[in-house]
Amino acid sequence: MTNQPDGYRPPQPSHPPAQPYRPGRVLPRAALPAVLLLACLAGIAAIMAGLLAFLTPATTTLEAEAPQELNVVNVGGTGSYLPPTVGPGGPGVPLTQAAPTAPPPSPAASPVPPVTTGRTVRPVRIAIPDLGVSAPLMRLGVKRSGEIQVPPLSRRNLAGWYRHGPVPGELGPAVILGHVNNRQGAAVFARLREIRRGQKIYVTRSDGVVAEFTVDGVEQVSKKTFPTERVYGNTTEAALRLITCGGVYDRKRHGYSDNIIVYATLSNTRAA
Repeated sequence: MTNQPDGYRPPQPSHPPAQPYRPGRVLPRAALPAVLLLACLAGIAAIMAGLLAFLTPATTTLEAEAPQELNVVNVGGTGSYLPPTVGPGGPGVPLTQAAPTAPPPSPAASPVPPVTTGRTVRPVRIAIPDLGVSAPLMRLGVKRSGEIQVPPLSRRNLAGWYRHGPVPGELGPAVILGHVNNRQGAAVFARLREIRRGQKIYVTRSDGVVAEFTVDGVEQVSKKTFPTERVYGNTTEAALRLITCGGVYDRKRHGYSDNIIVYATLSNTRAA
């Protein structure tokens, strides 16, 4: 019984009430759980399909992208980790570029005092027994563009000494350049990337002195980020730098992307 005032009559509807719901075929009670399970599985499948479509890159996008050439220097470019020291080189050791602020590698052997050199003395020959190198040396100057000259490509077994720097054996970093190859095949520094810390380099000079250098380290650097200070900067001992090409060859520009740089320190001198 409701608690309504006396004489209260509920309002009559102005239109006939809707027809009561009359279900059609009623599913058996035993089939209801199966239907609910199927509906749940279908919902999960739809969610998973949506996630896969969102997370998987479009095939057409990947196919449209041109493949990128990667090497040690690309991976170690700006924003990537660069080691704080020049590596030792050798088999199984990747050639990487050291950090821009890294100093030359520490000497692998005890340095000896620099050799006193006369004004007319120059280096005449370089030998690296472990690499099978034995080649005469020419003098190199500077091009009008400001770049160091290089030996002529026509002479495969010829290296060049940068004459505006120290003579090998003098105080400071002497620089010798050579090609890695030419159209006829391998050139004087074809195997320079194989050199490793502790190996010997011999430079014969015109005054009859043979300057023995011990390799301290080797790195492969991009020509766009050449470590000028590390190569040409002042040193407290007689040092040597060997430079050749490396990296990827650009057929359009007819040149390599990188340089191989070897660092060495004077460790002995003797008469030729």
